[in-house]
Order: sequence, then C-alpha cells, then structure tokens
Amino acid sequence: MGLRTQLLLVSLTTLLLPWAGCHYVQEMEQALRENQSQALLQQARILGHLVQTTELPIGQEEALFYTPRRYQPVQVDGYGDDWQSHVSQTLAPGVQLQKALHGERLYLFLQVKTPHIQYFNPGLDFEASDHLRLTTHDGRMQRQWVLFTSGPGQLQAQQWFRQQKTLHPMQDMAVWWQETHDGYNVEISVATQDLLPYITLDLYQSAAGGQASKVATTRQPERGWGDFWLKPLPALAPLLQDQRNDELDAVLLNPHGWPLSPQRDWVNQPLDIPPPTDPENLVNEGVGRFYRMMIDLLTPSGSQQPWPLAEEELSAVQDRFDLNNLRLPATAQAGWYQLQERNQSALLVSQPLFHEGKLIGYLLLSQTGEALISLTNEALRRVTSLTLGVLLLVILVLVLFASSLSWRIRKLKKSAEQAIGSDGKVHPFQASTRQDEIGELSRSYQRLLARVQGYTSYLETLNGKLAHELRTPMAIVKSSLELAQAQPHNREYLQRAEDGIERLRLILSAMSEASRVEQTIQQSEHQAFDLVPLLRDLTQAYGDTYPDHRFHCELKMNSAELNGSPELMAQMLDKLVDNARSFTPKGGRISLGLEQHQHQRLLWVRNEGSRLPQDLSHQLFDSLVSQRDKDHKGDTPHLGLGLYIVRLIAEAHGGRVQARNLEHGGGVEFSVSLPD
Repeated sequence: MGLRTQLLLVSLTTLLLPWAGCHYVQEMEQALRENQSQALLQQARILGHLVQTTELPIGQEEALFYTPRRYQPVQVDGYGDDWQSHVSQTLAPGVQLQKALHGERLYLFLQVKTPHIQYFNPGLDFEASDHLRLTTHDGRMQRQWVLFTSGPGQLQAQQWFRQQKTLHPMQDMAVWWQETHDGYNVEISVATQDLLPYITLDLYQSAAGGQASKVATTRQPERGWGDFWLKPLPALAPLLQDQRNDELDAVLLNPHGWPLSPQRDWVNQPLDIPPPTDPENLVNEGVGRFYRMMIDLLTPSGSQQPWPLAEEELSAVQDRFDLNNLRLPATAQAGWYQLQERNQSALLVSQPLFHEGKLIGYLLLSQTGEALISLTNEALRRVTSLTLGVLLLVILVLVLFASSLSWRIRKLKKSAEQAIGSDGKVHPFQASTRQDEIGELSRSYQRLLARVQGYTSYLETLNGKLAHELRTPMAIVKSSLELAQAQPHNREYLQRAEDGIERLRLILSAMSEASRVEQTIQQSEHQAFDLVPLLRDLTQAYGDTYPDHRFHCELKMNSAELNGSPELMAQMLDKLVDNARSFTPKGGRISLGLEQHQHQRLLWVRNEGSRLPQDLSHQLFDSLVSQRDKDHKGDTPHLGLGLYIVRLIAEAHGGRVQARNLEHGGGVEFSVSLPD
C-alpha cells in the first residue's frame, strides 16, 4: 500500500468532525430545550394570572353535561355531515350523542340504531311512542320538552307540564327526525337562554305499542337534577387565541379535566402552504433529515416518554382530559414528550390555578419542536458545510504532502541504487539538506557509502599489503636456503630462514585469531569478578614486561563487580596495550584507568604519541583495517585484527568501544563503556 493511499485512509479520520458536530448540535439542542422549557413555564405563569381575572366556575361536580364550542352553525336536517369532527358519547348500546355550542344555541345530534321505530299515533298518548325528553333544572324549577313525531321530517317540540299533563308547542327549538337504514337520527337546536344549569336528555322506546320505557339517558344515577351543564367560557377566547398557532397551543381545564377554554377556530386558520420544491430547499431538507436521523441515533431510545394525551392538539380536544396519564402535580412542571405520528418532540407545561387555596383548574401549554428543529437544522447545515469543506481541504493537503514524500523517497531510492555501480565502485552520493527524517536518512546513506568506500579502498590495497608482508619472509627463506646450499657453514642462513618462517606463521596466526576469539566468546562461561584488582595486576605485569614504556594505573573506584570472563577481559586489555605500545615512543607514558561515568563504568587506555587519522577513526574497530606508517610498522606484521578483537570482547560484555584523540598534547584514548 503506497504512502498516498495510507495518508488518504488516515485522512478519512476527519469524518469524526461531522460526528463531533452532531454531538455539539445535540448538546446545543438540549440547552435550547431547557431554555424553551423555562420560557414556556414563565409564559404559563403570566397567562395563568391573566386567566384568573376571568370568573371561573368553582366547585364543579365531576358528572357534567359538557358541550364543546364550534365556529360554524349547524344545519338542522337530521344528517351527520356537520358532526364528523365532534366526539360521540355512548348513552346505551346503539345510542350515540354528539353535542356542540355555537353562538347562543345548543346543538344535539342523537344516533339511534334500532330494528323497529314506533311513531306517534294521534289516537294514543305520546308515551306509547318512541320519543325524547330534554329536561333542564336549576334546583328549584324544572323545564321539560318532549320530542316525538308521526313520521320522518321536521317536528314540533312540545313543552311538557307534568302536573297538568299538558303539552305546549316550543317555538324556539328546531328538531328534525331522520330515518336511517338501521334506525333514526334526531338533530336538535335550542336557544341557550331557555336552558337552566342542569340538563338531562332521555330516550324512550316503545315495544308493540305499549308504554315507552327509558333506554338511554345522559343523567348520572346519583344525580337527581341532571348533570351540570359545563361549556367553554367565551371570555377566555381572546386570552388564549393569541397563544395558539402551528407551534404553540393552550387549553384551560377544570380540576376534573374538562376544557374551560373554547376550542380552536379551525375554519379561520391560515392554510399551511408547503415551501416550493426548488433544488436548494430539497438539499437543505435532505441534509436536515440526515443529521436529524444522526441525532436521533445518538439520543437514547428511552430518553423521552410518549405523548400522554389522545390528541396532539390541546385546543382540538372536545372531551375530558385523562388527568391520570398527565399526573399533574400541585406545582408548575414542564416535560418533553415524543409525538409518535409526526416523529418529533413536543413540550408540555402545566400550571395549576388556585383560588383562596383551592384548586380551580389547570392551564396546559404545549409547544412542538418545529422552531427548535429549524434552529438545529440551520446549525447542522452550517456544520455540514464547514466539515465537508475542511474534510476536502485536509484530504487535498494530505495527498499533496504524500505526493511530495513519495517523490523524495523515490528520488532517494534511485540515488541509493546508482551509488554503487555494477563493478562495485562507489559513486558520489548527493545527500539532502532538508532537516527532517528523510533528509537525515539521506545523510545516513551518505555516511554509510563513505564508510563502504573507505573499506573498499582498504580491501583493494589489502592484496598489496599481504603481498608485501609475505614477500619479505619468502625472500628471506629463499635466499637463506640458496646460501645454505652454496656454503658449508650455513648456520646464519638457516637462522634467517627460520625467522622468515616464523613471520609467515605469525601472519597466518593473526589472520585466524579473530575466528578463534569469536568461538572462545561463544563458549566462555560468565562469572562475577572484580575488575579493579585485575586491572591493577595487569598494569604491574605490563610494566615488568615492557620496561621501555612507563605504565600507570588510575583507579577511581574501590570495587567494580562485573559479570563476564576475566580471561577475555585480560585479552582485550592486552590488545589495547599492544596497540598503544606500537604508537608510543620509548620512554612514553601509557595509562590504564577505571572510573564511574554516569550509569556506566569507563575502562580506558591512554598513550602518548601520534594522533588518529580523521578519515579512518570510524573504521578502526572493523576487521582487516590497519593504518600504520613506516615508522610504526615494526618487525611484527599488522593486519588490523587486534582492535576488531577488542570490539568483539567489549560487545560480549554488553559494552561499547570508542577511540578519540586527546585534547591536550599528543596521544590517543581507547575507552570501553561497560554496564553498571
């Protein structure tokens, strides 16, 4: 996988930016929801004080004759076309009642399912036919109207005077009796001024022409006068109508959950015209939905409860609210709920209302999350644009950067391949001057090739060195043998031949010594020993063995425990001392020392004399490397294996060997860093 491909894959991690943006918007949405809750609570408190300026009914019973308000008149014709949006109340099996209040008139629509209809026979009492009785009461006075007919169509309501048992026509009441395929409908319109505070509607049916019996009623069994007539208060409409729009809704309930505020006027509501479907709106809507889906995925599934009411629109409810689901407390509260059908959130605020310490109702305000969604969608759109722009920019920069790195690496690879020719010659290598890892690698290649070139040059001259070293003893042996054959007294020539053979033996011995040392290192057993007495004894032995030089021991440690081989350590010091003697003039000083340096022990050998050449200082400890002029060759052949053996022994003890020129005066220091 190429470097550009790798960086391209790495750049995809910038996709975390939209994810982080979603989390940010989610936190922002949570903060907006909290602020919205507090604002709606404050609005509910203010609106509650305004509502209490209206005279609210106090001490209402739970059993009520409730009539919601509507904003269109009803055509009294016995058909249910005008009643499709109204809640039905079941009075008995097959008997449904719908109620509404428009202006100053009460409208009732009764649907009866029966296989047999007993119409009024003028020759009989009305109680022998199917009929309705509308009763109104105020605790002292009662009014009752009887509705019966001889056939379908409009009928005349009759006021029934029970004591006199007489009927009087009711002029201000419109009634229509309409047959259906499974029964009949009765539609009633009566002026509210003729009604008293308690209302009851009873249905009587007759079987086979006998006395009619009550089959359905709106009266609760425990109520003697009927049910209290509760209707929304018109005075509340101006206060709450301004609070009702597409996002905000309000309703006032009595303590038992019946709406006291008029229902919303849906007829006069403006039409919801969708925005034009141009490409920009489609893109914004798509982005909003996508990020809304991501926020929904990030939001825990059980974080919001479902909407606790049967209707989403509070002002559309025409029946009693289930206060058990709302669990309204005695103090104001706000909560977020999930609208399942529209898949959005809604805020519900409840504000209890009290009069002289007694609960008289609840003010409910709801607000959908449309405004909140519009704000977060705008933020999401900005986050989307920003993150996509940053993502493309980052990918472009990384691809360009990867291309630059790839080009430099290919250039370095090509230069490295061309640095060594097919004939083994090292060609000039131009290193990079850039101060980064690739530039440092290029300079490392340059140093490596310089060492290879120096080592190659040495190997090229090794043939001449070996030829020179071997030619001299071979010439000595050959000439000595010739002279020994020609002269009778050949003792001197035989001695010369023996010296030449010895030089050849030393050369061969030096060439094989390194391999023997490696085998010795592998086979040697390490043991704990003290380096201080070993160094002190060896210094004294060197002074006795080589009287032409002055040996000195500088020990800055009383004890130096080391785990290794004392024989190999002594052999390493022998090689270092032998190398120092070769470059130290007679009477010169050779010092051996041991000291603590940081977290390591530093063992060193210093000698007076010539300095190290700078061009070969890094190759001194390689195999077959020797740099001696004619003044320091001596009689013993030198093939450059002594310091190589020193390096092998030092590395076997976990150390590292170095060589440097002494700063003050002439001389060289060879040091071995051993672990503490």
